[in-house]
Amino acid sequence: MDCSKNSMIKKKNLTKAKLKIELTSKCIDKSPQDFLFVNHVNYLNKLSFTNLNEFNHEEMCRSNQQTVVKLINKKPIKLSSELKYFHCKKCDMMLIPGQTSRIRVKSKRQKHIVSTCLNCGEIKRYNLQ
Repeated sequence: MDCSKNSMIKKKNLTKAKLKIELTSKCIDKSPQDFLFVNHVNYLNKLSFTNLNEFNHEEMCRSNQQTVVKLINKKPIKLSSELKYFHCKKCDMMLIPGQTSRIRVKSKRQKHIVSTCLNCGEIKRYNLQ
């Protein structure tokens, strides 16, 4: 009975670890280096969000986002769509709705979301399906 409980706990811990990985990347190998890499990218994203949201350090946020882009270009790991939505490719800023970006829902042709960066004016469109 104890063995089955331990195996259930291990399975739950494994699923939590997999969920952490899936938040930042879609395709990932199961090596410890990749897990550390994904954790590092997660940490840099949280740090850039904190720098921008709480401390108003735009340059620190921009440098953290540039580091994330450099790291992701080194490894063949794709960034998840959730993290892509909150990054401006033109000015390397984290997009926070209401603070650094403007979000609108448009219904021309198809329903889509328009996200506009307030720093550089870059427009991103995401289809709603």
